[in-house]
Amino acid sequence: MRTVLFLSMFALASGVPAHAQTPDDSKAILVLDASGSMWGQIGGKSKIAIAREAVGTMLDGWKGGDLGLMAYGHRRKGDCQDIELLIEPGTAGAEAIARKVNALNPVGMTPISAAVRQAAEHLRFTERKATVILVSDGEETCNADPCALGEELERLGIDFSAHVVGFDIAPGSAADEQLRCLAERTGGRYVQARDAGELNQALGQIAGQATATVGAREGADWMVGRALEAETGIYMNPDGQESAGNHDFTVEQTAADCQALCMADAGCAGWHYEPAGSYFVDHPRCQLKGHRFAVRAVVQGEGWVAGIKPGVKLILDEQAAE
Repeated sequence: MRTVLFLSMFALASGVPAHAQTPDDSKAILVLDASGSMWGQIGGKSKIAIAREAVGTMLDGWKGGDLGLMAYGHRRKGDCQDIELLIEPGTAGAEAIARKVNALNPVGMTPISAAVRQAAEHLRFTERKATVILVSDGEETCNADPCALGEELERLGIDFSAHVVGFDIAPGSAADEQLRCLAERTGGRYVQARDAGELNQALGQIAGQATATVGAREGADWMVGRALEAETGIYMNPDGQESAGNHDFTVEQTAADCQALCMADAGCAGWHYEPAGSYFVDHPRCQLKGHRFAVRAVVQGEGWVAGIKPGVKLILDEQAAE
């Protein structure tokens, strides 16, 4: 089943923006639970064996760019520091990742928070889009709060998501609440899986969301009845200017004058004109938008006009890869 995410927003950038990532330049890390509880059995088969097969199936259909692998609890008992990045994103193909997964020997603790944090930091989540896919069969056992971590990563990250598969987790349990909260606080997806079939399905759904790609196309240079609203959670150019400046106009100045100001300013990527009376102001205003943040084109009504410089990418459509 095709999982489709549609994000229609208006963005400012020259060329392909920072978050208009293709499958070739997106990065994600699969974090796999290899704690001792993964030796538990479902239908006469160990959970780690089921997970190995499910990950293998996911990798066969992976279309989402560079994927790395991290595991925890696979080397030492009772050690909350037992977290290892086994494969750097972009350095190995599906077969190599599958071999590493097949070699895991569950023995230890469940440091969910520390592992997800390390994965996010390795992906430089404060600088660019970062995706973590976590598969866990239990709750945090290392004195940390995955829910609080989710809040922190969402607050500090540019475009961070943790998609989580709770494997053999009892609904309503502490583990269920922790894992669900981690995913939801980061805008990710939480899926429960009770057996081999459901784990295969869950990882397929998560992979569909994690491999989402973004394409951009140019917008119009004259949009009647619209304003541009900054989408500060999405950086089009982190080093770019947030705003090229806002100007109070006289009643004689028009939307064409606002457009001319933007065209004359190299730091301006788009603009909108507010007519007199908007927001209870008795004069028109001209707002110039820079290249830093994506923007939404918001319907405002009569007298408003917005525009994007020719050649600047505007509308972004995000959807899962086939």
